[in-house]
Amino acid sequence: MNKQNRKMIKEYLENRLAELIATAESRDTAVENCADDNEYASRLTEQKLNIVLREREAKLISEIESTLQRIDHYEFGECENCGSEIGIARLKAKPTTTLCVGCQAQMEEQQLDWVG
Repeated sequence: MNKQNRKMIKEYLENRLAELIATAESRDTAVENCADDNEYASRLTEQKLNIVLREREAKLISEIESTLQRIDHYEFGECENCGSEIGIARLKAKPTTTLCVGCQAQMEEQQLDWVG
């Protein structure tokens, strides 16, 4: 991977991280006084949805922070399983990936074997 691609992906991830942090902080997970049971049920459902979204955002924030650390330490773009280079097209599609296509496919096959 060349420096230009690394820089482009790093800038994208930094921007995405800032967006996620702002979004996560703005999510309202409180259920305040409600006029009736229907309004309470609606707000409770909304609260549960916001909590699930916050959890997803927190996971993605963690993945992005980890990826940015790998970029800074020049460990980015290498498969953590086999050590081969991860293709630039795959990294552009999912910059937080840590596995090459072959290792990812192998892992997914193993998971399917466990399911039955």
